[in-house]
Amino acid sequence: MSKRKLELYEGLFKKVGPGANKITIGDIASAFNCSDRHARTLLKQMSENNWLTWHPIKGRGQKGELNCHIEPIQACYQAVDIAIKQEKYELAHQLIGFNGRNVAFGLKHYLGQASSHSEKTIYAPFHRKLGWLHPHHSMERTERHLIHEVFQTLVTYHGSELKGELAHHWESDKDHTRWTFHLRTGATFHDQSPVTAADVVESLKALTLSSYWQRLYDHINVIETASLHCVVITLKDADPCLPYLLSRAETSIIPHRNIYQPEGTYIPIGSGPFIVDINSNKVLRLKRNNFYNGQNALIEQIEIWIHQEWALDKKCAENFFFLDGDEKNYKVSTTNIGYFFILLNHRDLQTRATKKALLRLLENNNVASFHLPFPISFSYENNNDNRSFANKLMNISSPTSAKPSGSQVVYGHTLSNQDLAIGGIRLEGDRATSLFAFFKLYPYWDKNLTWKQHENLLLVLQSVRSCVSLVQREALLDSLLETLYDSNVLAIIKSEDLMLTVPSRVRNVEINSIGWCDFTKLWIDQN
Repeated sequence: MSKRKLELYEGLFKKVGPGANKITIGDIASAFNCSDRHARTLLKQMSENNWLTWHPIKGRGQKGELNCHIEPIQACYQAVDIAIKQEKYELAHQLIGFNGRNVAFGLKHYLGQASSHSEKTIYAPFHRKLGWLHPHHSMERTERHLIHEVFQTLVTYHGSELKGELAHHWESDKDHTRWTFHLRTGATFHDQSPVTAADVVESLKALTLSSYWQRLYDHINVIETASLHCVVITLKDADPCLPYLLSRAETSIIPHRNIYQPEGTYIPIGSGPFIVDINSNKVLRLKRNNFYNGQNALIEQIEIWIHQEWALDKKCAENFFFLDGDEKNYKVSTTNIGYFFILLNHRDLQTRATKKALLRLLENNNVASFHLPFPISFSYENNNDNRSFANKLMNISSPTSAKPSGSQVVYGHTLSNQDLAIGGIRLEGDRATSLFAFFKLYPYWDKNLTWKQHENLLLVLQSVRSCVSLVQREALLDSLLETLYDSNVLAIIKSEDLMLTVPSRVRNVEINSIGWCDFTKLWIDQN
């Protein structure tokens, strides 16, 4: 099926309309802008697609009977269905854009009508190309959520408690320096190979070797197999809350043969509730894993359709929502998935007056005017809120210095030698572990703080790591945030909020700590 054929059919449809019409082959050829002979070929092909029927009458100039059965847009949707079944996603996008239609707008309508007739698949729009789904290389919130849907961790944090996932039992010695995890014996990866202690060992060892993650897991000394389904982790320093750390997305267990594969050849094979069935720059399809060792997903498939023009749509750029036609929606919201902060790195900017002026600027919509001691450079993370903060900063009016210069960075890829940094603290899982991860993973504290401030930070983090109580851990970290605020180093701009707009027939949507929802619980009410 070609885009051109759809365009010709629409031209004919506009000329004769739906239903039976008397028309000559010459008039049809005129509508097609082709010869009579080619017009007959086109009519035959369109008839085979069940778009129309054509009953010619013998004799030159005689009017045959033409009956257009479906609207051109429905003919388009039929053609797109076929292209999708053949996994020709580029062709699907082309067909949606026939006769100059806006692809982003048309694709939404197609997904809406498709999901409204399906009990098996939930469709979702997305506004950018997804990064590769490797637990050790996925930094963005969306990719980290998908990691949890495709892979499994040893334990999982749900609500306010830990539950076993690949591990059914875990224990530590009295010093909390030796941890033993007992694996479920029936767990398999999506390629039907068994999950073994060797896969766990190699997956976690890779974190300790990672240039980015090693700071968070620097207290791990030895990871070894005790048996085929038992792993022992020996620590340099006591960590009573190690299982909370091992519930994070980057600790997902990968087949040991896949861990170090380059992006070009890497295939995301996990043991989680969904299998990556299609992973293109147009569509990500997650298919239910019927061999999952946990509770199977209620929905058979989740399809995430990607089109960059949706970045202009606030709902797609800032809020995730399931696309399902124009039916009534409901909203689910949260104010507990993170914070936006500004970090004053340069010592000359670490004053109460500068901190307050910057917060007034970033918290409000008015353009601020204040003195900057020198032309500053700053980095900001790549999401809408941080881009908005950056625009405010780059447009300030300063009578004595040049306007600030900003550089956008991907989350987790901090730039050195920046006078300011604007970013986010993500609350994934329990809050204490998330705050701890933020402080451990930021690489430039030694440059931004005085030696006394840096020493205090290290001492607090050491106390947090050895603390048994989550409540006490959280209190210590909140106190550290307050200390940095009082020292004019770090200030929270606002909390990160999220609202999901969901069609009324999509049920069981509950925002999780990553800012998405558990795909395994979703289902479509057909009543």
